[in-house]
Amino acid sequence: MKQLANAKDIKQVLDGLQQFYNRMIQTQQFNAVEMKNFMEPIFEQADYRRQLPAGSSPNIIVFNDGGVGDFVINSAAIRELRRVYPNAHITFVFFARAQALAEVCPYVNEIIANAQRFAFNNFLSVWQWNFNFAQRLLRRRYDMAYAFASQGSTILLSYMSGAKVRISRKFSEGEYSVGAPVDLPLHLAAPLLTVETPRNSFGETHEVNDHLGLLDYTLHARIANREIEVWFSPQDRAKAENLICADERRTYALCMGGSAPRKQWQPENYAGLIEKIVEREHDVKFVILGGGRMDEYSSYIFKQSVDPKIFAEHIIDLTNKSNYRQDAAIMSLCEMYIGNDTGNMMMAAAVKLPVLNPNCFAADLPLNETSVLKVFYPYHVPSVIVMPEHALSDCKNSTGGYGCKHLERHCIAQITVEKMF
Repeated sequence: MKQLANAKDIKQVLDGLQQFYNRMIQTQQFNAVEMKNFMEPIFEQADYRRQLPAGSSPNIIVFNDGGVGDFVINSAAIRELRRVYPNAHITFVFFARAQALAEVCPYVNEIIANAQRFAFNNFLSVWQWNFNFAQRLLRRRYDMAYAFASQGSTILLSYMSGAKVRISRKFSEGEYSVGAPVDLPLHLAAPLLTVETPRNSFGETHEVNDHLGLLDYTLHARIANREIEVWFSPQDRAKAENLICADERRTYALCMGGSAPRKQWQPENYAGLIEKIVEREHDVKFVILGGGRMDEYSSYIFKQSVDPKIFAEHIIDLTNKSNYRQDAAIMSLCEMYIGNDTGNMMMAAAVKLPVLNPNCFAADLPLNETSVLKVFYPYHVPSVIVMPEHALSDCKNSTGGYGCKHLERHCIAQITVEKMF
């Protein structure tokens, strides 16, 4: 393994980045080509561009800038990188909310949580956060950076990390992943990459295969396993069994949360659905999973709406009582996932649960390769996606993404309890 960078070399790079920042302050413009032309000689002088000695193992850094579902999607690529480079030092940089899952990832040597805090509409704020964060990354002299990016700031950070080879997917003008906030358009950051890979779906447009496509293109090694996975410890499994009071009853996971209200079917509708299921299946129980104030409010509305006797006898409410790793362990003990398009839904797919999902993408909208139903469907498990029949008002001319243009609950509100049942 290569020596860690010394303080003098790190300071040389940081001084160069600061000088370029000062130039940007004057012009109020960012140009990736200019940045690269300015910084490459500095990286050379600081010894960040040396050739990897033959037979030695690389230092690899992997960036994932999505939510918990995106983290789980990335699991297949992380596993394949470790298989191809069994002796490499692999660092995984991810958004902080996936911390619990990352802590038990068996394929990486080092994890670094990025508690990203900057104003998305202020590029200088984006730059300053990345500059401060890069100081933690420059010490290792990375040979390769894989940027599974939905934000241009991630490509910028991969460059600031000092990685010699920087790999991400080729992005069209103005493109960003479904639901991602816009900080720096991906195509404007793309000149900072050394390798742009074409979209490679292998007959599937799912984001899992998009990520694996980066490896297909750069490693020239056949992908051995395209399945996603999620990690938890024996202690998590034991806690899960204790939390759900494991018995002979059929157990369903119920998740009413989501990153935006437009993806959230009404909690009172879930209450009506559960009442219908209990009427038909008497030996069933439901485990409510989720965390945060929004999920807590949904659980409160659900409890107010459902029959009290059913809540007492058939519901275990674990809202804010478990972390994502424990949620995965709990779902591994369930027989089905019923709920919104969330990180928990992708974790359910990773533990091979069938999925029933109400979705805000209307059935009368055209599908393309950026539509959520083609990019983030429950991966390789039996699933039923229940859609509104028609897009409402200004969503009728929507293409790609979530279909529904509103952040608040809108198109999804049309889905009835009867249709879900």
